Amino acid sequence: MSTSTRPAQLLRHLPALRIARAALPRPASPVARAAPHLRSLVTLPPASARRRIPHARAISTHGDPANDPSVPVLDLTPEEYHDVSDETMDTLHENLEIMCEDHGNGHWEVEYSSGVMTLSLPHGTYVINKQPPNQQIWVSSPVSGPARFAFSPERVWVHHRQYGVTLGGLLGAELGELVERSGGKWDGVGIQ
Repeated sequence: MSTSTRPAQLLRHLPALRIARAALPRPASPVARAAPHLRSLVTLPPASARRRIPHARAISTHGDPANDPSVPVLDLTPEEYHDVSDETMDTLHENLEIMCEDHGNGHWEVEYSSGVMTLSLPHGTYVINKQPPNQQIWVSSPVSGPARFAFSPERVWVHHRQYGVTLGGLLGAELGELVERSGGKWDGVGIQ
């Protein structure tokens, strides 16, 4: 077969390949696959605990095709996004510093600079960072893998594909389990 006829022959089989690929089972999400026992711990706050953002314009997917359209997220102005995400990152940083000081025995460390937080633990490293173009906070977890969180109408950061999984709930459950195993007690990450 000559190299000039190969693309034409491959294109002829393209529809069959698409159908075959669509029939394959899709793998579970990293959260569902790595930490199914955590799903029951991750819930949205009650309506009474939610604050409203007065200037939020609409519910959106921020144009990100990876967002599940059934997960409502707010379309914030850049200023609103930075205010909310900075508040969240500062709260996380303060609470993770307390966790490291109280339970890390000098082996746990958290650093925060330029919108990127790194939590170094013996079992792996968490990276939590702001993503202003998508209006999201991204997490790389050694337990559950990568995840993206967008700001919801309930004023919590929700998983962009799994409604009900929150940033605070996921981190609180994973890190709380680690603190518990070390024999300690911890108040959590400070966010929902």
